[in-house]
Amino acid sequence: METPLHSLFHSFGADFAEQDGVHLPLRASGVGAEYEAARDALALFDGGDRGWLEMSGADAAGFLQRLLTSDVDALADGGGQWSAMLDAKGKWVADLLLFRFERGGQTVIGIDLPASRQQAVHGAFERFHFAEELSWGAPGHARLMLCGAGAESGLRALRLPLPPATDAAALAHQDLLILRRPDRGVPCLELLGPATRVEGLARELHDAGAVPSGLVVLDILRVEAFEPRFGADFDDQTSLPESNEWRRASFTKGCYTGQEVVARINTYGESPRQLCRLRFDGGTRPLHGCELVDDDGKKLGVVSSWVYSPLHDAPLGLATLRRKAAETGARLWAVAGDERVGARVSVPEKVTG
Repeated sequence: METPLHSLFHSFGADFAEQDGVHLPLRASGVGAEYEAARDALALFDGGDRGWLEMSGADAAGFLQRLLTSDVDALADGGGQWSAMLDAKGKWVADLLLFRFERGGQTVIGIDLPASRQQAVHGAFERFHFAEELSWGAPGHARLMLCGAGAESGLRALRLPLPPATDAAALAHQDLLILRRPDRGVPCLELLGPATRVEGLARELHDAGAVPSGLVVLDILRVEAFEPRFGADFDDQTSLPESNEWRRASFTKGCYTGQEVVARINTYGESPRQLCRLRFDGGTRPLHGCELVDDDGKKLGVVSSWVYSPLHDAPLGLATLRRKAAETGARLWAVAGDERVGARVSVPEKVTG
């Protein structure tokens, strides 16, 4: 599937790769230039790796409150919130970001999710929707991300307003929706709207020096920030506690699908497996899919993400590890053919929603 901005990034000279069924820019301006821009200036990314649904109606918030892990009732106008949809066993249906905004005098809840999970979430809404007064749909927006220290100045140069200065926020303006995203590892604003409108804004930014960029740098930024990706580091066979995504779960709201599993593990102990961060001893050989073993050769996990981090001047990774190895400072070995590469484990701090 091509995104609405495929032709734009093709004109920028991008190479493309398929990720979870979506054709996305892999690189466009050279990884070094793209990474530098994403850190210190302004990089442009196609946000089409994520899907977008919008729900409105008098019962929309209550419907989502019963279905999702976060406290949707606490989501303020103009705000954003980490969330998730789980099945009855506490396993992932989709990771979500929720945004609440006003458009045409109507309150809308925007649901940001992996593009590959849009159909699954839509199907869940269909199954659980009975007599509630609500409606939802997929507008099919083009999505342009402005990432880096220059994201806000770039938006001002377009004569567009900034969303509220919180970690996650949304603002509807004319035919655009402007998001402030917390999940890309660097400051990130995103424009959603008609393809021709968004493409024109992208070209204006490019002419002013913004750097077209792709998946290689997005992957580096997210691993540096310990932002796991659905389809790489966890999937629909993984529980929320295993992925250490506690920030998406509220423990003060009422019941939701999968709550019993999440609450039990939160109360009585850790999950048998946990997603952890790895810092490798060195090397530039990609280690995706390599087994992780202890000194005795016992398999304790598999590397799910690997990048070379310019920020840390070291290779970093993510892996879901058995409980005995999921301890900060633990020493493991990634097995790559006849080679063994040492790695140190770091367990993320548990932060609940």
